[in-house]
Amino acid sequence: MKLFTKYNRINLIVMILLFLLAGITYYMLISKVLVHEVDEALYRYEKQVENYVHKNDSLPVFKNFEEVLVRYKLIRQEHPREIKTVFLYNIDDHKFDNFRQIIFTQMVGRKLYEISVAKPLEGTQLLTRTIALSTVAILLVIIVVSLLLNYLLLKKLWKPFYAAMKEINDFKLGSSTEPFLPESDIEEFSLMNRSLSQAISSAKDDYRVLKEFTENASHETQTPLAIIRSKLDIVIQDEKLSEEQSDALKSAYTAVSRLSKLNQSLLLLAKIENQQFKAVETINLEQKIEEKLQQFSEFWAGNNILVERKITPASIQANPELIDVLLNNLLSNAGRHNFEGGEISIRLQPGKFGVANTGTSGRLDSSKLFSRFYKEVQHSRHNGLGLSIVKQICDSSEISVTYNFQNNRHHFFFEWAN
Repeated sequence: MKLFTKYNRINLIVMILLFLLAGITYYMLISKVLVHEVDEALYRYEKQVENYVHKNDSLPVFKNFEEVLVRYKLIRQEHPREIKTVFLYNIDDHKFDNFRQIIFTQMVGRKLYEISVAKPLEGTQLLTRTIALSTVAILLVIIVVSLLLNYLLLKKLWKPFYAAMKEINDFKLGSSTEPFLPESDIEEFSLMNRSLSQAISSAKDDYRVLKEFTENASHETQTPLAIIRSKLDIVIQDEKLSEEQSDALKSAYTAVSRLSKLNQSLLLLAKIENQQFKAVETINLEQKIEEKLQQFSEFWAGNNILVERKITPASIQANPELIDVLLNNLLSNAGRHNFEGGEISIRLQPGKFGVANTGTSGRLDSSKLFSRFYKEVQHSRHNGLGLSIVKQICDSSEISVTYNFQNNRHHFFFEWAN
């Protein structure tokens, strides 16, 4: 979730809560004020009744009081004045309504009367609702406009940040171009750009040193390894060696061969990461795979491995050397990690390629499968770089690769834009 999206959500929730609280409070306050006004009017009616009785020594006629209900009742005992909201029948509207009623006592001559004056609240409630709804509508418009302005303003303010992030995402250490970080008059973004520029510069220097070290170390190691293998070849051919000495030399020769292959694999990975295979051309995969099947046919036949294939014409835009390495590693692994009498299935169609093989083990760990030096068996004589190289080639060639295990077979699927 984006930062300003989360901010807008939190802001919206807070504003809605405040809006509801303010609306309820405002409605209650207006209602109370208007009821207070009605009460003041009732107090004036009471005063008018008192003045009328004082002047005329009689109760006023009902018609003198507009929009009110007045009742007189003879009583024997005086009681305090009371004002309250009641539910009475409205003669004018022919229905029951809420009224605000004041009840007080008044002496007329020698008689004591209880006088009740009730004024309808319908108009007051209508006015309260009208004012409250108008206010709610205005507040709602203010909230919508505020959120829209916030969205547009934040989007504009955060534009340099997203532009910088896009440049960083598109940047690769092996690239010769520097990421363009847009200038901003916002201090925090300027600080971020300076920090990113320094980090990129430092990373490029470290990467260059590591690249040179890897290449130099790999190249320099190859020469002594080749000399050791050559010398071992000569010594092993000496007929004067005892059986024990011959076995020891063969073991050393095997170890040197493994070290040489490991060095070559690491050098290949370094070259792929350094984007040294930039030449891209259209490769006829059907022809390429047929050539590889011919190369591996003898090895597979020696282990009685049945090869099932379904190949249709397909091509890919990639580096031919990398595709050659990818196919070699895949088909080599399919035979090496198989068992005698096993099966290999190969499928090719435009934009898709799959290799499946039976194996001596169950499902492999998908989270570590393409990691460097990952081995199904820890003490395996293989260096564990084959699938790592495959993954690196796929990443550099924009090929997606997935692994699945079903029907006791290891399946590797490859897809690319056709």
